[in-house]
Amino acid sequence: MDLPLPDFFHSALKNGRLETIANILIEEHFSTLTDLQSEFDDGYSRGTTRFARQKNRLKSVALSGQYDWLQLLHAGNDLIFTIEGIPCRFATDDPSNPTKPAVLDATPIQQSFFDEVENGEPCKFCFILDGGYAEADDPRVVFIGEDLLGVVKCRWTSGGVQALHAVAANTPPAMNIGKAPVGPKRFDSDKTGTSDAT
Repeated sequence: MDLPLPDFFHSALKNGRLETIANILIEEHFSTLTDLQSEFDDGYSRGTTRFARQKNRLKSVALSGQYDWLQLLHAGNDLIFTIEGIPCRFATDDPSNPTKPAVLDATPIQQSFFDEVENGEPCKFCFILDGGYAEADDPRVVFIGEDLLGVVKCRWTSGGVQALHAVAANTPPAMNIGKAPVGPKRFDSDKTGTSDAT
């Protein structure tokens, strides 16, 4: 079933704004994968580092004033930011079958927004970095809006970020290819001692 885009209900939730947040989440995902390639890293070390980096970058961007529509409401591990006053959270999860509290549970700060929307309209919003990649090669971000009963009423999916990222821990060793031969440029006429000009 096709759901409407979030800006159908809330004009503040424009595609470009959602893409900005999605890009931050995906860029930090790749950055963490690139950095944490030690034999002592595992899913837990990568997952916790990725979450912390995403959270801290979102905080930093919100506090910088770079976007007048992005504000920080709560800076803890249960980070809550707003897009033009609409509270949002984020998580890495399966968008079609979420299990993380950031997706499933509403904080008191989020609940304060519930009274500002009509019955049946989305009032709880979350960016979900698709941890399983949903049969795609690269991660995507799904932004969902649920009503008071937890029914998904709107959905947006990122277009994806084209990014180069390392896929292996070891960089191949440099190879010595020797020096390139360098000498004065010669013309064919110099080799024979004759000139083509007559």
